Amino acid sequence: MPRSFNETEKENIRQNLIAACKKSWSVHGYKKTSVNELCAKVGISTGTFYSLYDTKEALFCDVMDDFQQSTRDMYNEILSSPPTKEEIYQVLKTLYLEYAQNDIITKRHSTDYQSLLNKLPKEWKERHSKNSEDGLAARLIASGIKLKVSNERARQIIDTLLLTVVNKESIKDHYEIFCMLLDCVIDEIYELQ
Repeated sequence: MPRSFNETEKENIRQNLIAACKKSWSVHGYKKTSVNELCAKVGISTGTFYSLYDTKEALFCDVMDDFQQSTRDMYNEILSSPPTKEEIYQVLKTLYLEYAQNDIITKRHSTDYQSLLNKLPKEWKERHSKNSEDGLAARLIASGIKLKVSNERARQIIDTLLLTVVNKESIKDHYEIFCMLLDCVIDEIYELQ
């Protein structure tokens, strides 16, 4: 008879699976991340895995949701309302470094990532897209900070700036370049003190 887990144990297993999946995804990509290997790393059976997740893709959704929530928690913790220039710099630099360490973002145009997206439920993709739109740029706009450009333009500039991380492998000193670009545009977007 398979072992049953209480809700706390199930949540601990889920968190361990999310952590193991993040690491495997960064090293091996989506296709080569194996449910069997994840189960071995976490110390559970595949039966336990499938009692928590219907598919491997459902785990990947949780990984992306977890990443999105942790970045949202980070910038909500740092930013006051309205935020200072230093806070905006700190958030954007921290977020960029988080993206640079996480292949969920940096390899999102790869065939491996596209293969994953093709298998994800439409409802999840819609929710994830909505959550992305409600991300940092929207948080900054909602904070009452004064803009020198339209809300949409501010969001596009921030998103474009952060997405330079996608090319980190081909840009020498990519973080320093990002910081330079940030210095060039921040005063063009926001009226900051």
